[in-house]
Amino acid sequence: MKAILAFSLLGALLSCADPVSNRRVKNVPGETIREYERSYSGTMMWYIEWFRVDRGEDGKLRLAYSYKGPEITIIRCPDDALMIIDGLVREYKLWNLKNSYVPRMRILDGYMWSTYIRYEEASISTGGSNAWPPKRLSDGLSAIDSYVKSIIDASGPEDVIGTDSHKNR
Repeated sequence: MKAILAFSLLGALLSCADPVSNRRVKNVPGETIREYERSYSGTMMWYIEWFRVDRGEDGKLRLAYSYKGPEITIIRCPDDALMIIDGLVREYKLWNLKNSYVPRMRILDGYMWSTYIRYEEASISTGGSNAWPPKRLSDGLSAIDSYVKSIIDASGPEDVIGTDSHKNR
């Protein structure tokens, strides 16, 4: 039964993934980040926190985020945000993150997290359930989180450029 579940999940992940996400970054990327997404959630609720930095249709950087619910706020983002995130990825060597972190014992509830860093030709995709990467890599993820949260904290109503909902995704 476990083998069937594992192959079902693997098949689903491989069949719906785009070709770029299948090319994992193995060392220092030669290009800058196109998109950064991070989520943290509990078993029985919407994302506790979720955010994504990417470019809108107008080519300008934007930051979409939500806290403890489905409603998403989209704000203007500094032009150098992805370069700063890229610098943190390089400083902490986040390409060394494993695809998945889970505890040795079976835990069916708790907290889940994921991080997706997309480049032009490759990506870093990682996540976990009730388990985290080693301290140095966790510190790198926390440094990026702190930077992104500082953008959110510094924003005001004039920076809001749109709204959305996870219910629409």
